[in-house]
Amino acid sequence: MSNRRRLARERLEYYLVYLILAYRRLILIVGLLLLVFAIANIFLNRIAGFAALFPAIFLLLLGNSYNVVVYTVRLVAWIATLWRQED
Repeated sequence: MSNRRRLARERLEYYLVYLILAYRRLILIVGLLLLVFAIANIFLNRIAGFAALFPAIFLLLLGNSYNVVVYTVRLVAWIATLWRQED
């Protein structure tokens, strides 16, 4: 991997970490609302309820855990720079 590609990925990681940490409370509130929606929806439609439950749990973890933020950002930055052309 070239040094330029690694630097681009690291800059993207820093930006995304700060962005997620800035909106941490909003992510937590959305996760709680989605969790309530998922639990209410489990009684009506099991598939839709469980489909909404997994993103709700992820958003709650993203809003509470710095380690989850870092690992998620690393994965997203790696995927975003995977097919990027070198200059």
